[in-house]
Amino acid sequence: MLSRSPRMPGDARDVRSIARTARGSPIAVRGFPFAVIASAHERGAARRIARRAAATCGLLRSVLGTAPSIALRVLDRGDWHRHAEVSAYGVTHVAGNGTLVAGASAADPWQDVSDHFARRLPAPALAALVRVHGVDGENRRGPALDALAESLIAHEVAHLHAAQAGLAFPTRWLEEAFANYVLVAVLGETDPDGLRRVGSLAEAGSLLNEDLPALSTFERDFGEMDVVPSVLAELAITSGVYAAYAVEGTAPLARLARAFRPGARPRDADYELGRMLATRVHPAIAAIADRFGNRRAEIAA
Repeated sequence: MLSRSPRMPGDARDVRSIARTARGSPIAVRGFPFAVIASAHERGAARRIARRAAATCGLLRSVLGTAPSIALRVLDRGDWHRHAEVSAYGVTHVAGNGTLVAGASAADPWQDVSDHFARRLPAPALAALVRVHGVDGENRRGPALDALAESLIAHEVAHLHAAQAGLAFPTRWLEEAFANYVLVAVLGETDPDGLRRVGSLAEAGSLLNEDLPALSTFERDFGEMDVVPSVLAELAITSGVYAAYAVEGTAPLARLARAFRPGARPRDADYELGRMLATRVHPAIAAIADRFGNRRAEIAA
């Protein structure tokens, strides 16, 4: 969600060297099993984000047996234009040296998401959403999405893991389902309030199906779509993940990773993807495509 495609993390020394440049540059934040640097006045945000990243690595190690190699950079607005590699403030991405870069506060496009929910949701649903998230400080009607946005570092760490482990998902929606499953599982294990925020937004998003893109559009235009349809698509995927987690915990996550590990292939080349997911992973994961109105998806030849 609101991220750029991951690349492999580089040597942690690349991150620490930034902290030794000009006066006012980001500084090292100690106490984590990976390199963390942050803007000078954002140590608190950096520690929160790094703790979530560490918890995600722990969850992956526990469930899948391995975790990614990561390095983290958390920047305020003043440092963003000097040390980030995308222009839009706060959009999580992987820098050229492999470092995961995040904003110390929510990315600007989340304001558009809050505004959209405020305009489009029925009043009772909007009131219920705001009770969970709090009210946005700018539009004074929609949900405050800062806390949810910060928790999405787990989603990005999951993408790094998939890239490093060589998981070969045949569709973008499955790749996103894996990352969202990791997010849901980490929150379920460490932050029930955070899980409630994700679940409530996914439930509210289901009321805006007329704004949901077709699955073919999501596949074709991923990374280029406007923020609102992109987030609604991610929420539709998350709803399926949430249902699987509620029934079986992390077991479907392990099966999902196993199904697409390097060298894994269905016994039958024409094996329908939905049937394979329903039998080998979880029916709720197989049903994600139907949430977009598509009835069938097949593994590409």
